[in-house]
Amino acid sequence: MAPPFKILIAGGGLGGVTLAVLLERAKIDFELFESSSSVSPLGSAILIGPTVMPLFEQLGLLRRLQETSKPIKTMHLLEESLKRIGEIDLADHKEQTGYDSLVSTRSDLLQLLVSQIPPHKIHFSKRIVSFTANKDEVVIRCADDTTFRGDVLIGADGAFSKVRELLYKQVAKKGILPRQDAVAVAADVAAATIASAAALLDDGSSETVTAEAEGEALKGGHIHLVGVTRALDVEKFGVLLEDDSRCETVVGNTLPHSWSYFTVPGNRICWSVNMEIGDNTLREQRARAAASSSPPKSPPSPTPSSLSSLSASSNDSSQFTTAATLGWEAEESNTIAHSLLVSEECRTFQLPIALGGKLGDLMDATPKDQMARAISEETLFETWHHGRTLLIGDACHRMFPNAAHQGATNAIQDAVILANLFHDLPSASAENLVELFKDFQADRYPHAKAQMLMNRKVDRLLSGQTWTESMMRKFYVRYMSKVYQHFCDSKMLADRPQANFLPLVESCGHVNALPQREQKVFGADTHSKH
Repeated sequence: MAPPFKILIAGGGLGGVTLAVLLERAKIDFELFESSSSVSPLGSAILIGPTVMPLFEQLGLLRRLQETSKPIKTMHLLEESLKRIGEIDLADHKEQTGYDSLVSTRSDLLQLLVSQIPPHKIHFSKRIVSFTANKDEVVIRCADDTTFRGDVLIGADGAFSKVRELLYKQVAKKGILPRQDAVAVAADVAAATIASAAALLDDGSSETVTAEAEGEALKGGHIHLVGVTRALDVEKFGVLLEDDSRCETVVGNTLPHSWSYFTVPGNRICWSVNMEIGDNTLREQRARAAASSSPPKSPPSPTPSSLSSLSASSNDSSQFTTAATLGWEAEESNTIAHSLLVSEECRTFQLPIALGGKLGDLMDATPKDQMARAISEETLFETWHHGRTLLIGDACHRMFPNAAHQGATNAIQDAVILANLFHDLPSASAENLVELFKDFQADRYPHAKAQMLMNRKVDRLLSGQTWTESMMRKFYVRYMSKVYQHFCDSKMLADRPQANFLPLVESCGHVNALPQREQKVFGADTHSKH
């Protein structure tokens, strides 16, 4: 018998879609809302690690996942001169867990998961603009003025979540939003204002945002330019014939960039360019944009937002949508991402010898709808839930989308743990939801914090350009003990959660999976780990 409640999921990314698939298997009523008109093609390669493979095997999707992916055994690192630095070895993952790490495209993985969801339960072109909740239900309203009712709202709408923005306004009105979360959201709002005003251009619009807000909004963030080529000529790109995915990352010495590529099935190549943003970068790029002979025309300037705006109630006349101005966007979009990372500059970057040529060759082979830019920041939020609303994935613990792809992995694992809790939920009473939400955060917060620390180390390893980061990179890939590397991998690879309501997959490999979390008994103090 299906549980007597309904779940509304905001966001058709990996976390939201995985949760929908699991709720369907658990026979729990749900509806999913995605602002795009279809499964978004934006994004590039995604590395799917062994920690989520048991889930795909449970769902009967492992073989299909393997067909749309390539195994990856090694990640090669090179200097800007294309001199070899060394390799990161992933070959032992199969020995340790019984599964290879796989590389696919984000679009192919999403399509695979979406194929498991009844079409009538997915609503595309539904951009949520507000929601209200009381002790009995939650009601969302979309930009087309349609409304939907349910018992729970899950914000799985990404790093610059609209649900989080709306939720934090409600929490701030009650005076209980932690300062850390208020500052993070204020920075997002300021960054969105800059983006929609194209404030880096010297056309007068920069007067709408102070230099201090600009620096705080984007300091420590990254700009990414990514793409997936069409099918390429294997005679020209011989690496496409290799059974394993070829991955090579070039770290700039004189350039403030790093760039990389993965080969994927279909004779395609996923490529990406990354640039870290700091105060100096902002000043340099503003000067460059001002010197341009034909700067892009900027849209009308919105009024800057501040911390105090968080306490204002949500309304339909929002001057911008944070997710639209900072998240993945079409390559030709005229925003701050366009101003900071110009594709014409990237075209001249040399590709590793295995491919030859320049990055522009891959750009020319990439359809426009397969190219995108984004600003990314890393934040571990403190407020994950309030009332009948819960955040998962990048909406509550956003991570840099580097080659380790820990953000995607954590979003999928969030969905598994949450689906298990919903399966055990007897009713969606306000008291039960408070207990469920607290239990979910108590379980996932420490894990997300540890993964974020690891992700920062990986980010420094793959793209850091300071002298110390360069030395750390060379030491790691050339001299670090394999025993120590296996120890670090073992701690991460042991966490392979599965859906408790599906037949469990037996643990295999040298690294035993952690025990599954015991069934949640609501109303009792049980907090054992999965």
